[in-house]
Amino acid sequence: MSEQERVGGLGLWWTGEMALDAPTLFDRLGGAAVIAEIVTKLYERTSGDPELAPYFHTTDMELQRRKLSEMIGEALGGPEAPWLLGLEEAHRGRGVSHRHFSLLAAHLLDLLEEMNIDPDEADVVMNWVAQGRDAIVEDPDY
Repeated sequence: MSEQERVGGLGLWWTGEMALDAPTLFDRLGGAAVIAEIVTKLYERTSGDPELAPYFHTTDMELQRRKLSEMIGEALGGPEAPWLLGLEEAHRGRGVSHRHFSLLAAHLLDLLEEMNIDPDEADVVMNWVAQGRDAIVEDPDY
């Protein structure tokens, strides 16, 4: 049978007599290793960005990279990341502005493009990032 049908909300595709697991975006991007590479490169860029570097001068960057990698991974269909629950609390008092949030997001988008991530899949990543804006930004003048 050439037609494929999605089976409920289970992430499965039915082709004739068998169901195949549909790969998640996490899997299609290359899993944890590729997500970790993206996050490492992102923080390399932010450390060289004079507007963003001050946000991370006292941050344990190894822990930060691991947390962000796990959060992005979960958002894209990978293993569960407990860090999502404390996103707002972790950024409280840091003074993150909309401009700085957007600068970091722009660095991420540039990386996704440089790594030849499919534009539609990059949009999924960026839409996830955008959902965190309200939890991270403390800029009442926006």
